[in-house]
Amino acid sequence: MVKVVGHRGAAGEEPENTLRSILRGIECGADFIEVDVRSTKDGVLVLLHDETLDRTTNGSGLLREHNFSEICNLDAGKGERIPRVEEVLEVIKGKCRILLELKEVGWEKKLFRTVEEKNMLEDVIFISFHKECVEALKEMGGKVGIIFSKTPHAYLEYARSLEPELIIPHYRLVDEEFISRANEYGLNVNVWTINDIERMISFIKLGVFAITSDYPCLLRRVVDEYSLQ
Repeated sequence: MVKVVGHRGAAGEEPENTLRSILRGIECGADFIEVDVRSTKDGVLVLLHDETLDRTTNGSGLLREHNFSEICNLDAGKGERIPRVEEVLEVIKGKCRILLELKEVGWEKKLFRTVEEKNMLEDVIFISFHKECVEALKEMGGKVGIIFSKTPHAYLEYARSLEPELIIPHYRLVDEEFISRANEYGLNVNVWTINDIERMISFIKLGVFAITSDYPCLLRRVVDEYSLQ
């Protein structure tokens, strides 16, 4: 059965990358929750997609120019706060697996150690657009995934040598030929980000391993209904 990945928790329903959104994704029956990881100026790993605070909080400016004490009380939507990675791991442990997308190079060791200290290496897949992040985390012994939105066949060849847990292409890159080659190489394909039923069904039929959606409740229903046909 196709795996359901809740994008930034359940970003279509709740404020993205917050505990509220993550809990909603879990409630929806997601197999994985995907979140974005960045660091504050003082090295606290937190959940935030953008470089800046402006779009998703009532703060402003670059995250990396603020200490955690300066941003910990910002409103990230519906009264939610920007969570630390440790909080997220505690919330999700034993409920589903998590994809931690590292948005910045240089924090691989700290992120790995944070997960290791929570005894959650089996539950976490470290993912990134940055090859150096993925390679470093793989070298440490982590399960990894590579994200990409261009040159699909070049990334397939790269992934073939890397042997990641997942490859995570934008859905527009994926067709029957791509899936065939990925299967030949033993690679699990997780497409992103799909929010409409018709496209969800088309990728289920195509045979992808997982689908990422802002609406994991909807995707869960579609996957379950399709499996009964």
